[in-house]
Amino acid sequence: MTSDAHGAVESSSEFSEIDNLDTKTIAEARDNYEKVFITIRETLEQNEQYSCDDEADRLCLTQNIVDILRKSGLIRREEK
Repeated sequence: MTSDAHGAVESSSEFSEIDNLDTKTIAEARDNYEKVFITIRETLEQNEQYSCDDEADRLCLTQNIVDILRKSGLIRREEK
């Protein structure tokens, strides 16, 4: 709560859900959103040697993420 120079009171509230996605395991995921988040987080943790400032590293990391999502069944490659 805050008040301005004229004494008017203003209040605001903010809601945030604690999802623990920074520490959850795949087994603890509640839905596909959490599974994708956790899978990407774990892939990034396993590939810390890559720099997002380097294009070749970014492309390699992106390929690793897409491959692991496909292998996990979270995405699939579709032919047109």
